[in-house]
Amino acid sequence: MEIHKSGIPKLNPDQERAVKAPDKPILIVAGAGTGKTRTLTSRLIWLIERGVSPGRICALTFTNKAAREMAERVANNLEPTTNNKNASYKSSVTIKQSFIGTFHSLGVKILRENAHLIGRKPNFVIFDADDSFRLLKKVMKSLLGDRKDLKPADVYGKISGIKNGMADKNELFAMPGGDDKIFSEIYRHYEDRLLQNNAFDFDDLILKTVEILRDNPKALERYHARYSHFLVDEYQDINNVQYELVRLLAGKGLNLSVVGDHNQTIYTWRGSNLGVFLNFNRDWPGAEACFLGENYRSTSNILTAASAIIENTRKPAGVESDRLWTKNAAGRRVKIAEFPHEFAEANWIAGEVSSGLKGLGQKGSEVAVLYRTNAQSRALEQALIENGVPYQIFGGVRFYERREIKDILAALRLISNPEDELAEERLLKAFRKTRFAELKGALNRLGVASPAPLITAFIEAAAYFDYIDRNLTNPGDRRENIAELLSFAQGFETLEDFLEKVSLLQTTDPITNRERALVNLMTIHLAKGLEFDRVFIAGVNEGVLPHHRSVDNTEQLEEERRLMYVAMTRAKKDLCLSFYDLPSRFLSEIPNDVVEFNGGRSFDDEERYITLD
Repeated sequence: MEIHKSGIPKLNPDQERAVKAPDKPILIVAGAGTGKTRTLTSRLIWLIERGVSPGRICALTFTNKAAREMAERVANNLEPTTNNKNASYKSSVTIKQSFIGTFHSLGVKILRENAHLIGRKPNFVIFDADDSFRLLKKVMKSLLGDRKDLKPADVYGKISGIKNGMADKNELFAMPGGDDKIFSEIYRHYEDRLLQNNAFDFDDLILKTVEILRDNPKALERYHARYSHFLVDEYQDINNVQYELVRLLAGKGLNLSVVGDHNQTIYTWRGSNLGVFLNFNRDWPGAEACFLGENYRSTSNILTAASAIIENTRKPAGVESDRLWTKNAAGRRVKIAEFPHEFAEANWIAGEVSSGLKGLGQKGSEVAVLYRTNAQSRALEQALIENGVPYQIFGGVRFYERREIKDILAALRLISNPEDELAEERLLKAFRKTRFAELKGALNRLGVASPAPLITAFIEAAAYFDYIDRNLTNPGDRRENIAELLSFAQGFETLEDFLEKVSLLQTTDPITNRERALVNLMTIHLAKGLEFDRVFIAGVNEGVLPHHRSVDNTEQLEEERRLMYVAMTRAKKDLCLSFYDLPSRFLSEIPNDVVEFNGGRSFDDEERYITLD
């Protein structure tokens, strides 16, 4: 990285404008691959070199990884050099004076210093999602007994939504009758139990911090005196409670710098408020918007394809155009491949990946296979294993290691072999002793059948979907995983053949060549912020991407569009889009002159895609 004598990396004119903007609210709109991290890091360096005390700077990120990366980049570029005669400090010491961390870590810091203001001791504990869910189930058991219609997973999601959305609990509690009244009681008791345990749940780390700063002016004054400059990364992902924290701490926002990309807002389902980003100038009068449009990551063909899909989305106030451009070569055309079913698609992807690793000398770590839902990994995992391709599930677990899949397989094993004590132990742990005895009797009566009907019979006998709803997080994803397992099982006539196939897939070590880094399998959501030389996007089908739950909702469909854009812009050199059944409407929007169709017909041949009125 080229360094100026000031210590700031070499910047293009748009980046330099953002870095050296005067003390005023600054919105840096940074498209995919435009050097967002470099720009924000450089602004932090510039502030220090301009004379702002490092201890007066607070930089907020969404992940610990992003915080570490920012701190390392700043430290490296602050190292004293012969060109910087005034640098009498060591960067490692200097940068530690600043706060560079996540919203939640700042919340913990403030809560430790002010715990007494909210009825806690400074040595409070933080409950993770599992701890919080278990506590909630205890509360609901004590209040509702064996009532079945109110599911803990739903209540847990509602509580989290309230805490992240800054809902008025007093209004909530005033709602008369029905489940709202019941929910308010559950919420009260849950909060009381957290207090009794001297604990906060994860959502509390920001919400309670906001409550302290909002309700205690003297405490807020102390942090205004401590921090004078605020920088916020990934501002498009901010939710209401995080926004409130920024608003309180930044005051009039004269020294507030935020960076993000509205076209990469893909987390509204968990509370992100795109309106906060789009209306930055309304919230911070006198704000200036800077747009970074030069993409350094992708080839021209990839960027053209992605831009065609995203070009009609809403833009932030003050930004006339958000279309990216690049000096990179055109590169290979974007490949679109059509298949009769998901297994053929998965085998083709595995073959292409294998050929690249063996014939072209590609590194596995530079290859990613992306998909919309976790359930899609099953066919892909099988194909990669059978092709001897080493892989990892990035940020998740392999299909056959997921809890709901292991439960169902344990039931099938017990049907096939009643002496299987490990399968029995697993089901005994999942269900109470009395309930398990009933279930085991039902399983024994099922007899020998093909695997798909047996899976269905187990789900019914165990009331397994209800069990998931009441006891496990992310029940929707788990249902999709089960549906995928059921679909796979329909290809087997006997239970023994099915279990044998699954066992071989589980025991086959895909990491057969450790000197090659692993190919990455991941959901599109987890791919955000990453980049790879070669990217495959599997299942670009209507009903998958965009997801069938989104096609009738304008806002959700727009988010699916942004999700497709994020997936495509992960690719640096090669991008392959594949589908089976009905192609996604998004594919028809890509210009034909940047596309290579793999064995199929172009979309100009006939109407094979969804059209909009």
